[in-house]
Amino acid sequence: MALRTKIGRIEIIAICDFVPPPAPPTEPFPEVPIEAWEPYQESSLNEEGMYPRNYGVFVLRSDNFTAIVDTGLGPGPHSAMDGVEGKLLENLAAVGVQPSDVDGVINTHIHPDHVGWNIVDGKPTFSRARYTVSRVDWEHWTSQDDLAPHVRKNAVPLEDLDVLDLVEDDQEIFIGVRTLGTPGHTPGHQSILIESGDEAAVITGDVLHTPAQLQEPGWSFRADLDKAAAIASRQMLIEKAITDKLTVAAGHLRYDGNIGHIVEIEGRRYWQVLAD
Repeated sequence: MALRTKIGRIEIIAICDFVPPPAPPTEPFPEVPIEAWEPYQESSLNEEGMYPRNYGVFVLRSDNFTAIVDTGLGPGPHSAMDGVEGKLLENLAAVGVQPSDVDGVINTHIHPDHVGWNIVDGKPTFSRARYTVSRVDWEHWTSQDDLAPHVRKNAVPLEDLDVLDLVEDDQEIFIGVRTLGTPGHTPGHQSILIESGDEAAVITGDVLHTPAQLQEPGWSFRADLDKAAAIASRQMLIEKAITDKLTVAAGHLRYDGNIGHIVEIEGRRYWQVLAD
């Protein structure tokens, strides 16, 4: 199972911030009855019938730039996750990436598990980087009367430190890397398209949380703010991935299998993990 792949001249590397303990599937998908998971036991649950969780990010590396898409939940320890501490920096180092190597940080949306390493001790973790955030998502989260803790700690300081770039949908960030609007999970949620040579890929952000959603796009994750919009974005992205033969990278799928392809066989959609 591949943890990295190349799309033309751009390498995609899967990195894990940490893996918390598995949860009952009714926790992340409260509207889906437990018996509905039976056909997806093998693809989407572990041997004990629990939902495996992963807080993953992706490195994009080419001759011209090094970027990371999302920054995990942060250093921690995170009491809500059994005191687990994030391992992003040491796992980046293991693939030869130091914080000072990173030219750009692309946040798919402003949720705590995607912006957690943006700022540490009041300073940008990635000191040379510009931080990219959807303008729509920024305006939504920073306009609240009572800012959420993760917004106050890991988003708002980006503007004060003058490292923030607000972007629109379908905007190029680096050569071969551009935003794709996939709203619903949050108002300005963006997936990231990578196009180089004759190849293409998409980093899904939180459009996908489990392979079961490929066949059941109407299954809504508990944190989807606009469920109808999230379902429409998921359906669009699935169709695009199949039609355009995209390599797909999904940070919340199991770490050892979160790069792959969506394949359609006899009218059903499946997750095909990228082989080594």
